[in-house]
Amino acid sequence: MKRFLTWRDDWYLGIDEIDQQHLHLVELINQVADSVMTQNSESSNDGGAMRLVLQLQEETRQHFRDEEAFMRNHEYPQVSSHHREHALLQAELSDLIREIEEGKRRLDIETLTSLKYWLIDHVIESDMDIARYMNSR
Repeated sequence: MKRFLTWRDDWYLGIDEIDQQHLHLVELINQVADSVMTQNSESSNDGGAMRLVLQLQEETRQHFRDEEAFMRNHEYPQVSSHHREHALLQAELSDLIREIEEGKRRLDIETLTSLKYWLIDHVIESDMDIARYMNSR
């Protein structure tokens, strides 16, 4: 089966701890996708996909804390704006989860695609700035 989200080598920051966490978040999104596809094909709804989304939320929260600690430890000048972006991303994910729980949104391919780009955009846009900063030092 084709993976829902395939990691690309040009997304590596060259910061091992952060790269490993990014890879793990990608794998979690793939697990959510696999669970949603299985539920759709079996017409069941055991809540497995939603549990994985909640796990993604918690692990993303921890990743953002770790990333911000790394930035502070390396005197990254944009840590405040990056923190604000993290807070916005967490709020977006919380809103998405609330909408699913309230039945206003389905956990389907459209929602998964939103999650996919939610992560990719942050990694290839904002986090690449951290890598550029580290490489310039």
